[in-house]
Amino acid sequence: MKLMTLIAAVMVFSTFTSCNKDDNNGGGGGSEVASVITFTFPTTGAIVLNGTPMKVEGTISDNNSLASARVEIRNKTTGAVYFSQTTTTPTTTFYRFDWTWNVSGITTTTAATVKVTARDMNGVEVIKEVDFTLEN
Repeated sequence: MKLMTLIAAVMVFSTFTSCNKDDNNGGGGGSEVASVITFTFPTTGAIVLNGTPMKVEGTISDNNSLASARVEIRNKTTGAVYFSQTTTTPTTTFYRFDWTWNVSGITTTTAATVKVTARDMNGVEVIKEVDFTLEN
């Protein structure tokens, strides 16, 4: 009976330890943990004036190497995209993003959203958005 219990315990242990995701694509190894995106600017509720440069700043960290980071600034009501850019970020687990959009074409107070998407080497994407206001 003790032998059967020992065999069962070894089988359970082997099953659990072999469940980690295999990461043989240059992604840094280990199991998948979602990227963490942190904004420095804009902050929720920030006001950005037409005719000024708007910085989108922050960091992305991931336990697997990042593949890319993308920013998109859009009108929250209509969905119209004002600015977008994708940056390749190969073989890094920490990325400091710093994009600049020269605000133009804003004629009225406009609710807007900045969305940052992080994609790691395993193809896993994480999105974080911050709402802010554009003013003429």
